[in-house]
Amino acid sequence: MGKQAIRSKYLAYRDSLTTSERLSKSMRIWKNLKREREFQEAELVLVYLDYRSEVMTTGLVEEIFLSEGGRRVFAPKVEGLDIEFYEIHSLDDLRPGYQGIREPEADEENRFTHRLYEEKNCILLLPGSVYDRELGRMGYGKGFYDRFLHKFPKLTSAGLAFDCQIAKAVPVDEKDERVDMIVTETEIIRMAGREKE
Repeated sequence: MGKQAIRSKYLAYRDSLTTSERLSKSMRIWKNLKREREFQEAELVLVYLDYRSEVMTTGLVEEIFLSEGGRRVFAPKVEGLDIEFYEIHSLDDLRPGYQGIREPEADEENRFTHRLYEEKNCILLLPGSVYDRELGRMGYGKGFYDRFLHKFPKLTSAGLAFDCQIAKAVPVDEKDERVDMIVTETEIIRMAGREKE
């Protein structure tokens, strides 16, 4: 089965969840994520804003804003063939952008930079269409997150997914970046012995 057929198959599984099922499962995913050391220690959270049937993140972002931890939140913006992340201070900082997805303003002062990457504990929460237990990931075919992770290779990455998005195997090539963990509503998937280089 080719990449597009696999992507379509698992997106159909995800699309079949009702809104209430997605919300309930998303809240369990947040709960599992918040137990993980990498999230607890993160000073900067780079997080996608949910679109269509993705694991919801809006409520998680609101929780972070309301918490006392002082974490900073960065959201993605499509710029040409790449994505950049910009700090947001509330959901009001977002406007419809690429394909109608909520995006922040491209303000250079708020951009996620290599200096922040080197100096702060950061975690990237990313979406996907399908994952496997070897931490393989397929997005939506544009490669935005693969290129971003290639630029920031030590950035801790957590794919948020529903159980129905976990496949036996995902075809990956040299351009595809594996994630460090996958968080679903029932488990955390990691690969034993895998450390960032």
